[in-house]
Amino acid sequence: MQDEHNVLRLANDSDKQIQFQFVPLLNINVVQRALKSQGIKASDWQAQNRQSQTLYRVILDYKAALFQGKKRGRNFLIALQSAMLKTKQHYSETLVKQVARDCKIDLDMFMEDRNGHLAKQAFQADQRLASEMNITEASSAVVFDCDQYDYGVLLEHFNYDTLFDLVNGHLDPFHDDLTQRTTNCANGNTAQLHVL
Repeated sequence: MQDEHNVLRLANDSDKQIQFQFVPLLNINVVQRALKSQGIKASDWQAQNRQSQTLYRVILDYKAALFQGKKRGRNFLIALQSAMLKTKQHYSETLVKQVARDCKIDLDMFMEDRNGHLAKQAFQADQRLASEMNITEASSAVVFDCDQYDYGVLLEHFNYDTLFDLVNGHLDPFHDDLTQRTTNCANGNTAQLHVL
């Protein structure tokens, strides 16, 4: 959640035009990290299954919210995470509906979409994207600057300052100590940012 706030802050602070997308990642590392943060042993298979199902449902909810607009989707994700992490509310249908209402999401459409085929397809597409970029850890960002380079730079466990310096050209991805991954730029002349 902190990384998402850093990206939103960056988009607001930078003079460059930045397109960004939050891409949720679900794998065993993410599940075990969530369990550890709750003080649950990673060897507890039942807890792993419950946590995996909860995270999967959160992602489908986020995807369904995105169908009503990127900004609403982002607001929904941050509000749901905040309720679960900051105020320690447990994931439930009641919580999801309340967050959706608070984010001005059409509840009938949302409830239909979150269980639909398109949300599941969007989840699978995100996991493929993460796999193609060799992302295994949450809190990773892939930054593309299609004006200067034909590849993206992978930052794992980034902070605001590193992200700001990279996007604004204060870090040289060739010479500074950054984790790099070569991938082709797909779109135009805009700095793009994928946060997984």
